[in-house]
Amino acid sequence: MDNEFAFETRMGWVVLTWTGAGLRTLGLSGEAPAAPLSRPLPPWVAGAVDLIRRHLAGEAADLAAIPVDLEGLPPFRRKVLEVLRATRAGETFTYGQLARMAGSPGAARAVGQTMARNPLPIVIPCHRVVAADGPGGFSLFGSLEAKERLLALENVALRHTGEPCPSLFPTNS
Repeated sequence: MDNEFAFETRMGWVVLTWTGAGLRTLGLSGEAPAAPLSRPLPPWVAGAVDLIRRHLAGEAADLAAIPVDLEGLPPFRRKVLEVLRATRAGETFTYGQLARMAGSPGAARAVGQTMARNPLPIVIPCHRVVAADGPGGFSLFGSLEAKERLLALENVALRHTGEPCPSLFPTNS
């Protein structure tokens, strides 16, 4: 894809794709891409890269200004993602609450499926959605620890093990 860029952050590699309307996907990996993608970036994409990099380095950044392109998503998924994107840092919601906020009470499972397929994690903050009886699932970077770390950036303490949340920004001792 022509509109693709990879960059390294403190939490791993991020690969972005975009259209003229906004970011289309954000993928995360603990490993560098086989061939890191670099190219001259449109100024708004360079700004998005800077915001995401700063955010993942521990500087809480408002990612709501980053344009996104949700064109082509089914209406329910798009609505849920738009509602979630409009939430504020530091807020958490259950799948059922988000379903009600999106105008579909009783659609908690469908909200969960939407979170699992979120094309823009971090920019559309699926880490803010929790199960009614605990933290819920989280596939970003492969662990609930990552969910805890992202919520810690928003001053939310989520403990799934009873152990202290590891620092998102480890120090070299």
